[in-house]
Amino acid sequence: MKRIFCLVVTVAALVSGCSGGSSSSNSGQSKAPTIGDNADPAIVEQLPFLSRSFEMGTAGYTPPHYPASSEEDWRMFFEELAASYGGWFGVHINPNSAKDKNDILVQVRLAYEEVKNVEPYIELAVNFEDGPFTDERGEELIRVAVANAEKYHPKYLSLGVEINSFYLFQPDSFDLYVSYARAAYDQIKAVSPNTQVMNNFQLERMKGETDLTGESFAPHWDVIDKFTGKVDAVSFTVYPFFHRSLVGDIPDNYLSEIREHTDLPVLITETGWPTVDLISGVNGSDQDQIDYMLKLSGQANLIDVRVIIWVFPVDAEFGLAGGIFDSLSLHDNDGIPKPVYEYWKAINALPQH
Repeated sequence: MKRIFCLVVTVAALVSGCSGGSSSSNSGQSKAPTIGDNADPAIVEQLPFLSRSFEMGTAGYTPPHYPASSEEDWRMFFEELAASYGGWFGVHINPNSAKDKNDILVQVRLAYEEVKNVEPYIELAVNFEDGPFTDERGEELIRVAVANAEKYHPKYLSLGVEINSFYLFQPDSFDLYVSYARAAYDQIKAVSPNTQVMNNFQLERMKGETDLTGESFAPHWDVIDKFTGKVDAVSFTVYPFFHRSLVGDIPDNYLSEIREHTDLPVLITETGWPTVDLISGVNGSDQDQIDYMLKLSGQANLIDVRVIIWVFPVDAEFGLAGGIFDSLSLHDNDGIPKPVYEYWKAINALPQH
């Protein structure tokens, strides 16, 4: 199964969608009250844990009705919807995407200057579908990473998205990528010392558990070690339905295997479960999505996950992977919350430990 691992939309759509929005900056602004303030106490009492290790948020520019979003849909997204997931908003973007003359990526600028009441983080996607990694791509990766870190000083900046996919599909040039990622670390720290530099891996591919996608890989946890000493955290995209059709089939130690391979802080920067059956063998429903959220968050607590990012603010009509990524969000394409959203708010209401 091939999928585009960048959570992006066309720059034309973004620029058009922003035309009616506010131009005030996020820099230094106070955050809105947490979404947990509006949680249903009855649902909070149902949760199988009393506190959480992680902060919460979403990633990707998907306003209501995307890809046919109106100006009002975009306004709602920038001013209300993105922040309704919690304090974090992820920009997962290819470093060769649209940027200004100073190498500031358009979508990063929008996240910091237009999306209200969130703290953005940046994941620079090195896409294996673009072909082998080259010195030219490496120089661009460093230049863009340093420029955006210097301007915005993000708490988290990843030098790859699902980079083990590059290891699997472009093995001959992967070590060249590693050399540039390691070199980028010191240059980022020089301009933004407090930025946590990380790399991102696709967990199911790492485990060798992707048979429902038509792919087959051997586990390759050793890839994490290639970045030792030049990385502050690791992040994962987590999609158990690549291998398991039922939430109940996800073992209780599903995430704890990560701790066998790294002691670094761990983030989950994409996850979700479908609410409809769209590929053979995967059971999707509102209840399945609720059950998955409870199981994931409980396991995340056990390994001290720092951030959980739920993929896409709103279900968008991408048609990706047979459409299964069109039903993962906590809001439907009209922007209406699904039942699982009440559980998201309840988890957000818990104190952090």
